[in-house]
Amino acid sequence: MLKTIVVIFLFITSIIFIFQNQLIFVHTFPINFEMKIFNISNSEVNNSIIMLSSFILGSLITLVLIGDSLIRKSLRNNELKKKIISIEETKIPDGENL
Repeated sequence: MLKTIVVIFLFITSIIFIFQNQLIFVHTFPINFEMKIFNISNSEVNNSIIMLSSFILGSLITLVLIGDSLIRKSLRNNELKKKIISIEETKIPDGENL
């Protein structure tokens, strides 16, 4: 319930911010990019496109880094579980109860 209220509040706040600052998002910037392979010169790009692409790129990088960390932890957990099972099997003979 509290999460829903926070999400609604953030959504309403962002909508208000966007409507109050529309000129910032609609403003265009000239982009010049020169490499030996290809050139982009005097292309007009909206500020909203730049911000959206930056957000998406940052999200993708974050997801890759989090995914890498989770995979490493999962592999480490599997190794430790196998070690625990092997230690338990060597310490406690079959048929004996504690």
